[in-house]
Amino acid sequence: MRENFVDVILKNFLKAAFALSIIGVFLYIMMPFMIYLILGGILAMALTPFVDFFMRRGLSRNVSLVTFSSLLLFLGLIPTIGFFVRGSRVVSEFFQKSDFNQLNHKFTLTVYTLIHKICSIYGVNEKVVRSKYDALAAYAASGLSSSFGDMVYQLPEVVMGGLITILALYCFLKESGQIRHLFDRYFYFNKKNGDAFVIMLKACCREVFFSNIITGVLQAALVSAGAIFFGIGDFFLVFFITFIVSFIPILGAAPVAVILAVLCFMDSRTGAGLGMLAVAAFSGLSDNLIRPLLGSLGVVEVHPFIGLLSVIGGVIMFGLPGLFMGPLITALIFGALPIIIDEYFPLRKTEISEPGIEVKTEAIILDEILESELSH
Repeated sequence: MRENFVDVILKNFLKAAFALSIIGVFLYIMMPFMIYLILGGILAMALTPFVDFFMRRGLSRNVSLVTFSSLLLFLGLIPTIGFFVRGSRVVSEFFQKSDFNQLNHKFTLTVYTLIHKICSIYGVNEKVVRSKYDALAAYAASGLSSSFGDMVYQLPEVVMGGLITILALYCFLKESGQIRHLFDRYFYFNKKNGDAFVIMLKACCREVFFSNIITGVLQAALVSAGAIFFGIGDFFLVFFITFIVSFIPILGAAPVAVILAVLCFMDSRTGAGLGMLAVAAFSGLSDNLIRPLLGSLGVVEVHPFIGLLSVIGGVIMFGLPGLFMGPLITALIFGALPIIIDEYFPLRKTEISEPGIEVKTEAIILDEILESELSH
């Protein structure tokens, strides 16, 4: 018996080592693009119903995939490129205007006056406080300029990442049948649990994707509406920047509204500044309420508190993509894990806790999910 085992190891060692080496090198090569491939997979599972929509309109699957991918590329990359091009022009014009210098001078005088009053009351050295403020202001201005320059410099990387994500989306959707075949071959689910697992995975991706998108659009619309109402900023730039910044958990879109409020104060528009501060507070509060709430209203029931922790923890561990990865993994824990458990420990349809009272089990919930998704 021992000799047979040794023979098996010796006969398969080189093959296994070669296979593992090739897989390792392949993953190493793919590592720079892995996050885009993962995002493409999430989008493919989340946006499958839209491809089906085009197919119901009489288009073939290939035409539907090309049409939908092109539309998504247009809706994603074109506004991004437009933001960088238009943003560069608007920001350059703003800094070149004499009005900005006047606003900056006026704001500095206001801060100096406030420093003088505080130092007079508490007996602090005014020159030291002024020097600290000047150093902080110079550091902030340098940081903003550097950040904007980095954003422009990273435009090619952003475009490349977007293209890879769209291509990954197209490939995943096009090869969905082959992917399902590989899933059935290697996961060994029974037919019912296999269908439930795939449907649950798609539902989780759809909920995570749209909860973030809806939250971002609502916050961007709120801040942009405030900017229009108080007459500050360009609507397109404010909406786009707010939408991007809204993906930052906890803070959300509040920093954009705060910056607009500071600009109002610099222009001696106290009422508009206070109004934008109120918008900032409301948008930041809505981010921490709406996002977890939307995540808890889908097929998978996740407590809003757990949803909030998954967003924060995902960003801490994975960076900005963790905004999708954290809630998705949490949703899979509550949604897909019971299906795997049911595969090995199937439950009865009903359990009776008291006479005449029927309690739902995971098996019944899976049946309801299957019926609900398949009916659509």
